Amino acid sequence: MQRRSHKKSRGGCLQCKRRHVKCDEQHPNCRLCIVSERTCSFSSQPLNRSAKMDRPPPVSSDEGTLSEASCITQSVSPPDPSHTSRPALYIYPRVTDHPTEHSYPVLDNAINLEHMELLLHAVQAEDLFSLGGDNVARRQYLTMEQILEVSIRYPYVLHQLLAFSARHLASMQSSKAASYLHQAITLQTRAVSLFNASNAPITKETCVPILLFSTVLGHQVLTDTLCRRDATTLNAFLVHFVQCLDTLRGVYVIFMEARPFWQESILEQILSISSSFTSREPVGTRCQRVRELVEASSGLNPDDKEACQVAIRYLQIGFDALLAEHEEKGNRYQMLYLWCILVPKEFIGLLSTKNTEALVVLGHYAILLGYGSAMWQVGDAGLYILGLLRTEKLEWEWTC
Repeated sequence: MQRRSHKKSRGGCLQCKRRHVKCDEQHPNCRLCIVSERTCSFSSQPLNRSAKMDRPPPVSSDEGTLSEASCITQSVSPPDPSHTSRPALYIYPRVTDHPTEHSYPVLDNAINLEHMELLLHAVQAEDLFSLGGDNVARRQYLTMEQILEVSIRYPYVLHQLLAFSARHLASMQSSKAASYLHQAITLQTRAVSLFNASNAPITKETCVPILLFSTVLGHQVLTDTLCRRDATTLNAFLVHFVQCLDTLRGVYVIFMEARPFWQESILEQILSISSSFTSREPVGTRCQRVRELVEASSGLNPDDKEACQVAIRYLQIGFDALLAEHEEKGNRYQMLYLWCILVPKEFIGLLSTKNTEALVVLGHYAILLGYGSAMWQVGDAGLYILGLLRTEKLEWEWTC
């Protein structure tokens, strides 16, 4: 078979040149060196001013380095006030227990029959976005035809839609799960690469594709995090969960920057429904005890208390929707997804340091997840998180 031609990497690191593999020229360490745990020659060289924006460093957990992770982790760069373009998104390569030069998905521009299968599945699957509300009810506000029309014009939206469709199929067909997961990772990597390369500011014309891409990416990031079962300690889980919250916080930043534009777009009705839902006043008492715990804490400063109370407020709205007899079907499970987008960055910081009050709030989110255990994105994630929290021996009685 004739070997497919490709562009050579003229400025690659010494390690990739010796291995005769294409280097992505990322500084200060190229991705292939990160994956294969080699010392990249770039790490000892000064970064050229014309190089691309710095990528976030690999994250270590109590169970090892990045090379031992089993799926993609993502992060979002904070917006630069001096720059008018929207934030860029970065993802790390998927790595395996036995890194090789093929651990990082090969990015291929070609659309093939496998992609057609994923596209048909995305169109037909009724529960694809069940965490964001009832799919059938919400299609009266945003149809799949409208989404596909945008996807055709903006390839990064199409690739991300196909990636999430593959992720859904992986949960449905265990015999082909590995193949679908590989497709999901490869397509998502390509989608983020195309999104960052576009570097388009948020305008009236670009707000719809940017928001659609960010939404689907957010769903996949949360799904990957909730479906993980490789963490045996709370520390290991928190590494991945905090990274997930950081990514979804970036999605929130994008939504806020795009607000002046989406109010006059095809997304206006569906986003207005979500905005109205999250703006409700909580009415139940399901979170009263944790609210009092935070208020009485002597270890939290006023800003940290406020951040925890905001997170608790959204949890109570979520419990209100789940327990109300006449709640609209499309709103019932929305907070399982939206809570991760709406929690303040200060609360995320408290979780990263294993603050006791923040962990108790996380436990209430786990209880909220328990109500959505029938959803493919959730399963037994609530019980799994509660089990990890119990290992911390917190002085709190967990009840589901």
